[in-house]
Amino acid sequence: MRDPIVPQLSAEEFLSWESRQPARYELHEGFIVAFAGGLAVHDRLSFNLRTIFERVFPSPCRSFGSDLKIKASAQHFFYADAGVVCDDDDDDDVLYVKRPSVVGEVLSPSTRAYDLIEKRATYREIASLEVYVIVHTMLRRVEIDELHAGAWNTRFVEADDVDFLGATFTLDELYARTSVPLGGE
Repeated sequence: MRDPIVPQLSAEEFLSWESRQPARYELHEGFIVAFAGGLAVHDRLSFNLRTIFERVFPSPCRSFGSDLKIKASAQHFFYADAGVVCDDDDDDDVLYVKRPSVVGEVLSPSTRAYDLIEKRATYREIASLEVYVIVHTMLRRVEIDELHAGAWNTRFVEADDVDFLGATFTLDELYARTSVPLGGE
């Protein structure tokens, strides 16, 4: 039997390999996926979301951004645009977050389907995750996936304040310094 052209990697092999690369990659089902760069609006929304997380989730929780990987499962390592960790095991000396409470992704045209389908399903398997926040870039819309009584519920916010886990922020705050319009995609 021949070896596959693109071999599957274990978590350890991936972490070792990626540490030697000039670019960043994610691990999906043992396969390497290039981490896509974004447009200016993506960067601004990611920054705004992380700033909001830092404000609305005080210590002992900490926000993190796309420089830190999330270990979503044994065969999945992702870079999220923003997140919150409240677990003491995820301290300053880790290579990846194991127990995020909140994960936020800003949609890009090139990764939209991946974030909405593949990453969403995998993130929902993280035992510590309570909320998955999806920020749209084509219009002012936020999707909030929340875990309630063992079931995930999704709601869309297009005009009201965004609230979850006792945290509240406005769409104006999230979309500050962008030209993302109101209305349909």
